[in-house]
Order: sequence, then structure tokens, then C-alpha cells
Amino acid sequence: MEVDQLRTMIGSLDGESMDGKGPAEALYAVAALHQELARTETRTVLRARAAGLSWEAIALCLGVSKQAVHKRYGKR
Repeated sequence: MEVDQLRTMIGSLDGESMDGKGPAEALYAVAALHQELARTETRTVLRARAAGLSWEAIALCLGVSKQAVHKRYGKR
């Protein structure tokens, strides 16, 4: 999924432009999007490691500490 598509999806879930969706439906959509992003992040981190990126470089890209990214993905 492209970044622009994600922005569009997130924008459609904005409280001011839910297009007639109720709050519960919007929350379900947010949860589904969160899960998809988590899966995508995992796949991308593993590909980055396979391509030779260091934990430090991956952490920098994700905006977290090297320790945090290693703790989350180091045993996969």
C-alpha cells in the first residue's frame, strides 16, 4: 500500500469526515489499519535486516531506539 493511499484512508477516518460512519465503525477501521501497518512494519524490518541494514539504521528510520527495535524484531 502506498503512503498516499494510507493518508487517504486515515483522512477518511477523521472525526470530521467519517462519511456517515458511526464512531464504532470508524474505530474498527482504525484497529484494522493498525494491524495491517504492524504486519507491514514487521515484513519491512525483516527485509531491511536481510538486505544488511543495521539495527541502528532501522531504528533511525522508525524513530525509535536501537534497543527497542532489536527487542521487538531481534528474535525473528
